Amino acid sequence: MTLQQAVEVTKARALGPLEEPVTAIVYDSRRVVPGSLFVAIRGFQRDGNAFIPEALARGAVAIVSENPRPPQFPRAWLQVEDARRALAELAAAFYDHPSRALTLIGVTGTNGKTTTTYLIEAVVRAAGERSARLGTTTYRIGDEEIPAERTTPEAPEIQRFLRRAVDVGCRYAVLEVSSHALELKRVHGCEFRAAVFTNLTPEHLDFHGTMEAYFAAKRKLFDGTLGKAPELVVLNGEDPRAPELAAVSRGRVFTYGETSGDVSIRSVSFSLEGTRLAVRTPQGDLEVRARLLGRPNVRNILAAVATGMALGFPLETIARGIEDCPPVPGRFEVVSGPTHPVLVVVDYAHTEDALRNLLQTAHDLRRALSTEGRILTLFGCGGDRDRRKRAPMGEIAGRLSHLVIVTSDNPRSEDPEAIIAEIEAGLRRTSTPYVKIVDRGEAIRMAIALAEPGDIVLIAGKGHEAYQVLKDRIIPFDDRDVARAALRERFGSGGGEDR
Repeated sequence: MTLQQAVEVTKARALGPLEEPVTAIVYDSRRVVPGSLFVAIRGFQRDGNAFIPEALARGAVAIVSENPRPPQFPRAWLQVEDARRALAELAAAFYDHPSRALTLIGVTGTNGKTTTTYLIEAVVRAAGERSARLGTTTYRIGDEEIPAERTTPEAPEIQRFLRRAVDVGCRYAVLEVSSHALELKRVHGCEFRAAVFTNLTPEHLDFHGTMEAYFAAKRKLFDGTLGKAPELVVLNGEDPRAPELAAVSRGRVFTYGETSGDVSIRSVSFSLEGTRLAVRTPQGDLEVRARLLGRPNVRNILAAVATGMALGFPLETIARGIEDCPPVPGRFEVVSGPTHPVLVVVDYAHTEDALRNLLQTAHDLRRALSTEGRILTLFGCGGDRDRRKRAPMGEIAGRLSHLVIVTSDNPRSEDPEAIIAEIEAGLRRTSTPYVKIVDRGEAIRMAIALAEPGDIVLIAGKGHEAYQVLKDRIIPFDDRDVARAALRERFGSGGGEDR
């Protein structure tokens, strides 16, 4: 790419020499290498324009900014109306629009994105296709697993990921698409062939402000805002927002739901081994076995069935893919062993809806296992995030648990005791006993110490995360490791590491 081509892609107002070749598209001045085109975007805490001198010192050949060019500026300057959109357009062009060479599937919604992407990718692989997956837990290209930095990274990372996928022979890619990514134009320039909607419940209101604004961000995946509208649209037809998404979509719409839709349930049963479903489809009934636990995963499985059908895969291929799909890290992950007298589960539930679903799943398991044991729930709420969900989550935990242990999640810059106090306000609306322990490791050890034979211990909020964000530092911390150590200390190994 040359600077002249960058001007054409962004329709920028350009000043300065435009003959230089561009070696990289960069938005972080620390990553500038000689020949980089530096795009100055405004972040949550810092303005990229403040780092232009550093970018120049590191060898940037030009700057893209919403600001006018300063007097006597020594390099080319591309002034654009929207720097984030320009960043996405430049990244897509720089990597030669890799999404056009892929069947790109985007999954959005409040809950279920990660598991649904795992399931869809498993269906694609069962069809013998090479695929890539990008999301919260890990990124994957073919058989290579890559640690995930965030659910949906910035546009240059996405386009680089897709280009690598194409270069190693992938024909499909499945992306989790967060509301932040849609609002901040990280996936602008990605041409999605299929878009999947799981659900919409309150989340990220600290960023979006209102549920309408949150939904408006999600809608962008379906209505053509990103460029080319998806040809295939898969909707949870039982979500109240589905009709509006169907109305703005330009592609063929497929629906799923527990009781209605193109894909729905005929019967379902749960066990510690997983979930078994009889699924009703327009092509006939389908028997599905999955190694995934919990009622929320029923909807995720239905989403994968509907997406597989939309993509034209045979029912037997879809069933085989779902059966082959491994449990998703930190999603109703059982960390206790088969000989332990208690069941200990780590889950990522950090919203009202997700916590309610987690607790209802625990009640389903109690019935399936015919146990009279209690449900002990440990959770906290993240700092510097939507405070409005704290009291409701406390009330949900109280209403659906026998004992609640309130602790820290990722407190960030907030006082963890103040966060706990806000959760307590909801807990006090119930009669359920609760314990407050600020230190999360101590809280996990206490939960397992209090558990009696037949009890289910739910450790909610962080799931797969291997760190904890405190006020002044980030420390290594994994709920699963702490829980396994506590189980060994109390009961012996129990075979948990072999699960």
